[in-house]
Amino acid sequence: MGEDRASELIVPDGPGESVVEGFVPPRPPGYRPYPRMSREQCAEAVRRGGWLFKADEGHDPDGRVPVGVVEGAWQVDGDGFPLRFWPNPRYGAPEPEQPVVDGAAPLPPLHAGRRPAGRALLGWLEDPQAPRLCRVAGSGGSGRSHLLHWLVAACPPDHAHSGRRVEVALSAAELTVDLFVWRLAGLLGVSAAGPEELVAALIDGVPRVLVVTDLDRAGSGLLPDAARRIAAEVLRPLLRVPWLRIVVECASDTPAAAALDVPAAVLDLDQPQWTDLEAFTRWATSLTGRQLPAEVYPSPALALLAARTGDGVLLDAGAPLARRAETLAETWWESLPELVRAPVVALASVRGALDEELWGELPGSLGPFAVEQAVELLLPADHEGRYRVWPVSFAERLARTGLDHLSIRQNLLPEEQPGPKDADRLDLVLRHAVRTSAPVDDLLADPAFLVHADPLAVGLAVEHGVALRAANGAESGDGGAVHRAWWPAGPRVIAAADPGERASALHCWTAGEGGDLSERFAQLAGQGWRAGWAFARRTDPVYLIARHNAPSHEGQLAVAVGWDIGAIDPATGRPSGGSPLRLTDRSTVALATGHDGSTYALRHSGAVEEIRPSELSGPSGGGMRRLLASVDAGATAIAARGGEQRAVAAGDAAGGVHLLEDRDGTEAVRSDAPLHDGPVTALDLAHHGGHHLLITGGADGRVQAWMPGRGPLSPPLPARDVPVTAVAVATTPGGLMCAAGWADGQVRVVLAGAERVTHDLAIGAAAVGLVITDGGRVCVATAAGVLGIDLAGAARA
Repeated sequence: MGEDRASELIVPDGPGESVVEGFVPPRPPGYRPYPRMSREQCAEAVRRGGWLFKADEGHDPDGRVPVGVVEGAWQVDGDGFPLRFWPNPRYGAPEPEQPVVDGAAPLPPLHAGRRPAGRALLGWLEDPQAPRLCRVAGSGGSGRSHLLHWLVAACPPDHAHSGRRVEVALSAAELTVDLFVWRLAGLLGVSAAGPEELVAALIDGVPRVLVVTDLDRAGSGLLPDAARRIAAEVLRPLLRVPWLRIVVECASDTPAAAALDVPAAVLDLDQPQWTDLEAFTRWATSLTGRQLPAEVYPSPALALLAARTGDGVLLDAGAPLARRAETLAETWWESLPELVRAPVVALASVRGALDEELWGELPGSLGPFAVEQAVELLLPADHEGRYRVWPVSFAERLARTGLDHLSIRQNLLPEEQPGPKDADRLDLVLRHAVRTSAPVDDLLADPAFLVHADPLAVGLAVEHGVALRAANGAESGDGGAVHRAWWPAGPRVIAAADPGERASALHCWTAGEGGDLSERFAQLAGQGWRAGWAFARRTDPVYLIARHNAPSHEGQLAVAVGWDIGAIDPATGRPSGGSPLRLTDRSTVALATGHDGSTYALRHSGAVEEIRPSELSGPSGGGMRRLLASVDAGATAIAARGGEQRAVAAGDAAGGVHLLEDRDGTEAVRSDAPLHDGPVTALDLAHHGGHHLLITGGADGRVQAWMPGRGPLSPPLPARDVPVTAVAVATTPGGLMCAAGWADGQVRVVLAGAERVTHDLAIGAAAVGLVITDGGRVCVATAAGVLGIDLAGAARA
């Protein structure tokens, strides 16, 4: 840990001064210091995956504690260096009163004698002392997924009883770590490109219950370690969040189960206490009107398959359930009529589940009539109406004599450009390519294919294509461009149901790659704007962005990437050279640049650090320092504008704004009343119509406008119910332009020229900063990089 990374977060063994000599930020009025960490706490945070929650004395954040006693969480890097403290916005709030619920809502039916398991799950949900993790285990066919789908149906998010609510259900089948995070973030309504951003987004004090099914089937065989990585890198950190509870379907004695090394309630459906024998027997007999072998108990899938097999099946009661399933499947196969064997082999060959219509289109399926006959002899369809051959091990044996990938393509790919009606076929082709290790570069080179196929299948194919090219020592063509664009665009593509939104995000992050790929995505999106370039970063995230105001950097953008503050050219997106400045604290929430070349970094605490290039000599102008001296509610946002009407501005924790013309002898002015309910989270300023104009965004989701000495101004953009993360304003040749970004990834731009034009930008993730150049180019920064965007009707920078 170098001295240039000094932090007020860490102290030797308790309260005191920083252990590292160096910069100590000023303590302005309204200063909000973070809770400090000891070295032991830093080490403990590393052992816990980079997070350590802080609760009031007498409360253990690893247990079931009230939301209001948890102050927040420290985040540290892999070396144990504190990055920042994430406060819990509901800290100190009383527990909400629970409404009295008259009577119990009826529960959906739960068959196969599983009522004991269902009651156990409901009891876990309602038990305030239960572990935050419940793992549902058991062999294949034990009904784990069926039980969890029943739980989701029985406990909707709006259930009258707050102890019986499940907010999100996600199947991990075939997902990678990235796909899992992006899909979960989309379902939760937050923006997150990686596990750390997901944890940070959920430090909001909102209790949630998550259900994760099919963890053992993650990775689709492409990444055999995917289930363990999802457990270790995503679920385990999430389980540190005191108000989150997770139910996960995961077998015992697996790497994924070992990675979930936290206190857990385990419900193993192979154990007889979770199945009512008498009820199971009645249910099993009802399937066929005859007595089934006793050895099928307690597996519903064994009973269902036995009901489709003739009498005289012999099963070894001492054999594991998986072995019994293999024996029964072999007997079942021998009993099948010759007509239905071909469609069963075709279904097994796709190594997944299909609905009846798509199954009938497979080569070798013998058409819809044969499939209709086979349906009666297979296990019932899943909750989405899809069929599969069970057990999986037996299906894999049948698949060895089944279809090759070329025949799948020939039967299912449309002759013309793919469209929305082809989504299921495109999905099947992509997934089959992955499962059979077939090349996918030609598929990934087709923008229409990427836009209309299931985004999860696209993501899996992208990672598969990268692995194949790496194995062959090649990296070429549009497959490489799509791969480079997929990581920043993926979160938006995964979350979007509209193919146009997916195309828009992919257009943004393929900009500047050469060829016409980006333009083809833009045409599919049908949008009136274009991304001119993309400055993408994966290893070191983009942290903040600001307009450069010094004459020596005229027209450039200051961009914080990791710990460095560099400059890029908004015309090209390329770095403009020069030695970068260094941040000393990653809790920085805003940047502003002075007219003399200084950079101001605002920390979450309200302290501002002035970072001066080595070539500057003499004292700084001091405008920012004088402005902050007048902020008595704690600065939460800062901005600056250069030129002849140079000025600096700040927003405060009470929702007010402050402005100072950056000249000798001027005094700061402030808004007469707060513009927001809660803190200002972003602001920018411009000189418009002979006056300074401030645009602000708040934690309340509103975007407001303010001019000194003027009455209330009309909001430039409609309010939304999520916090604003960035705003920008500029007077451009096309008129006044204003932009705002919200925490869920929405970015909206309004151009008030001859007529008012609004653009919604689907870019991939939440904006960490916005800049509008004087020429009208909108520069949007996310953690994944920076985009230069030109709007229809606006002049280009």
